[in-house]
Amino acid sequence: MLERELVPIGTMSTQIAALLGSRIVGGEFRPGATLPVEAELCGIYGVSRTVIREAVKNLSAKRLIEVSPKVGTRVLPFADWNLLDRDVLTWRLSAQFDAKIVADIFEMRLCFEPRASFLAARDGTVEDFGAIEHHFHELARAFETDLTIEATAQAELAFHLAVIQASHNGLFVTVGSTFKSALRVSSQMLQRHAIQPAETLATHDAVRAAILARDPTGAADAMERLLHAARDRLLPLAVPIP
Repeated sequence: MLERELVPIGTMSTQIAALLGSRIVGGEFRPGATLPVEAELCGIYGVSRTVIREAVKNLSAKRLIEVSPKVGTRVLPFADWNLLDRDVLTWRLSAQFDAKIVADIFEMRLCFEPRASFLAARDGTVEDFGAIEHHFHELARAFETDLTIEATAQAELAFHLAVIQASHNGLFVTVGSTFKSALRVSSQMLQRHAIQPAETLATHDAVRAAILARDPTGAADAMERLLHAARDRLLPLAVPIP
């Protein structure tokens, strides 16, 4: 008799995709392995074939799996995964909060955000500076009023996206939209493990002040310090890289 898993409340196909996705990124189904057949998944989760097919379609769009009539539903190699997808990032961090994904996220951010800060200080408009100032104060309010992790992470994300927008580099803005999921997930993890909110706010304030002072080098340096500090807070909490 099949052991049924408890399906969380929510859109059924989305929740099944989350359960299967977490098992894939957590290593239970490794690259090259095939998932249980459709009928078996229906029994495990107690749902219809339509729900399973929608969930599989969802995971296929994220490049976690590939469906083949001859082979079945096969887990794709890690290199094929859409690692910037918000769900994939969240599942990886939830399944195993490992140092590799933390290091990867911050290496990406360090390559991109300090330069965006430089350009924001150099090329930002009065309107851009107003947006950065607004989102900084929203972040400060989130810390002061002890808002939820999600709300505080959203405020931090809005601040970073405002800085990227102020760079006025069309490619940077486009890349920023692509990186949004990575920024959001790293912000959520930071807020979940926040220890010194005042220190976090101070590093953001240094970025804000340098940009508004039109100090490009200072802004880039401040953003680099912010990201290094954030990375150093998270890495000790992560599972070490094997």
